[in-house]
Amino acid sequence: METKINSIVAFTGHRKERILQGCGNNFQIFEQIQNAVVNQVIELHGQGYNVFYTGMATGFDMIAAEAVLLAKEKYGDITLAAAIPFRKQPLWFDAEDQLLYHRLLKKADRVVMVSENYYKGCYIRRDEYMVSKADAVIAYWDLVPKGGTFYTVNKAIQNGKPVINIYEKMK
Repeated sequence: METKINSIVAFTGHRKERILQGCGNNFQIFEQIQNAVVNQVIELHGQGYNVFYTGMATGFDMIAAEAVLLAKEKYGDITLAAAIPFRKQPLWFDAEDQLLYHRLLKKADRVVMVSENYYKGCYIRRDEYMVSKADAVIAYWDLVPKGGTFYTVNKAIQNGKPVINIYEKMK
């Protein structure tokens, strides 16, 4: 990738249940993913990428948000942006993920509420919003051609955005 200034990265990836399903329910996978994302964020930061959008869903989105905050401790010019599909999104999470969501949201530099209310398709609209803003996408996609992550990766590719798949890098 060429060097850019103030460039934007969007994250897309699976919910925690699908991540765990693909690795025998080994919870250590979350830490491994987070470490891989931190390294990728730092590498991209060196190329001028400093704004990172997360959709704040359980699983990869929140792992990625935590990774961005870890990288931000070293590189203060990194911005964490949260693209929320609808205001009551965290009410659909378990108690532990609700706490994490609120902690991460407080630390976000920018919050975009894509819709006030839930409606069928609001997650896709959020993903399309992030892809439209992004210069590149970091994904955690298990290569199965179905679901929101598959859709978002394809949308990025159709729009000529480079996609870095952490799942493939970890294999």
